[in-house]
Amino acid sequence: MHFRKESVEEIIKYDDYPYKVYTRVSTDRDEQISSKENQIDVCRYWIEQHNYEWDDRSVLLDDGISGTVLEDRAAMKYIFSLAEKKEIKMVIFKSITRLARDLKDALYIREILVSNGVRVVTLEEDYDSLYESKASMKFEMSALFAEQLPKSMSVNISGVLAAKARRGEHSGRVPYGYMKEGKYLVINENEADVIRLIFHLYNNEGLGQKRVTYALQEKCKAGEIPPPRKRSNWQLTTVQTILRNPIYCGVHIANRHTTIKVDGRKKFIRNPPEKWTVYEDFCPPIVSREDWEKANNKQTVNKKRKFTPWNELRKLIICGKCGSKMVIIQTHRDKKNGERTYWKYLKCSNFRRAGKDGCVNHVPIKYEELRDFVVENLITFSEGISHDFKKNALEQKERQIKAIKAELKSLETQNKRLLELYLEDQMITKAEFQSKRNDIQAKITNLEQSLFSLQHVQNEKNSIIEMKAVIQELEDREKDLKHVFEKLIDRIVIDPNGKINIYYRFK
Repeated sequence: MHFRKESVEEIIKYDDYPYKVYTRVSTDRDEQISSKENQIDVCRYWIEQHNYEWDDRSVLLDDGISGTVLEDRAAMKYIFSLAEKKEIKMVIFKSITRLARDLKDALYIREILVSNGVRVVTLEEDYDSLYESKASMKFEMSALFAEQLPKSMSVNISGVLAAKARRGEHSGRVPYGYMKEGKYLVINENEADVIRLIFHLYNNEGLGQKRVTYALQEKCKAGEIPPPRKRSNWQLTTVQTILRNPIYCGVHIANRHTTIKVDGRKKFIRNPPEKWTVYEDFCPPIVSREDWEKANNKQTVNKKRKFTPWNELRKLIICGKCGSKMVIIQTHRDKKNGERTYWKYLKCSNFRRAGKDGCVNHVPIKYEELRDFVVENLITFSEGISHDFKKNALEQKERQIKAIKAELKSLETQNKRLLELYLEDQMITKAEFQSKRNDIQAKITNLEQSLFSLQHVQNEKNSIIEMKAVIQELEDREKDLKHVFEKLIDRIVIDPNGKINIYYRFK
């Protein structure tokens, strides 16, 4: 078959050729904000030079999103959905650095788009998937350089911060108890008194972290001490952070944490102590080294720390008052014969952190009783789910799916033949070609929607069968059922009066 190049270009030029211009800025700095307009101008110039009609609605923006985090980029996900539905034919980027700053993500994005018939164009690298072969290394090399740039910047920034730390210069958020004079930390005596009080109550008065928190709340209400910054009252997590921070004995530890990428998202992890950099005498101490070490002594911490039991319903139980997660609190009672009886009950995490200033104290509910209640309700509720579908109904669905697929194949063949009639045989005019092709495309779209609906119903049935199999695991109540609860339950809302509402993941 012989195609006339001029005719093909003419069709593309005047045909409905939907495209998207993707732009991304990662910060609010002036140069980044202006780069959005710059990206659009560069892409618009290319589009008009190639005889496409500019449309402002084609521009999609991921604002304030890092190029190393794909999962948080809503505009890119929208482009994926359009590509899978065959609603776009081309995506234009100013450069690969706007597409992604991670080699794996860049290759993944290109693969998704190209595999769905979408043309990928990056202007600075002069890459166009329409003309580049799969074996071309232009895209891969450009993506690799784009990935190395933020890593090199991170190394340089780390070096600058390390040099500042060696000079005793502070960078970042100023910790409670200090203020900044020039580049250095100095003691804020008003707040430092609170720091000393916390260590005194914990080390010398024998109070646990929660009781220290409640003591601070009372003093704060009475106006004896100031509240923590950006909060109206003291919370348990604030006290815990202060007790563990070595800055209060004058020691600064750098490189304790780092970020890694897991499943397209950044995760904050703790480095092993071998990677830490310790700076002694970094700033004036508020408490002595001995007091800080005593508060962080393993025996002292273990003596005051209560054992946290395993919670199979973790993150599923929600307070009906404030919406915070419910947590398990374990307590015990000593009998006269020396035996110790343990029991676990539920408490709002907000109330646990801040007391009555955070939420309310719920009616006591034992964890074991809640677990039994949930299991019984799951078993009872699941009895209404049936996977005994009528055989003829399933067969009818399968026949419909098969017929639609056959008709879609026939329409694709008609589309190809129509193009031959116009380009090769010249049996029809361009107006006739466009009219007939639009009719065929409309039929294809309707059939694809019908096919999706039928397949979606089939997937729902498969999901029900899968859920029934999961529910069968409830027969063994002694084993860990966390994965079963997560599969079947969306959330469990507990009101302060003890009322329990279970919301399932199925109907």
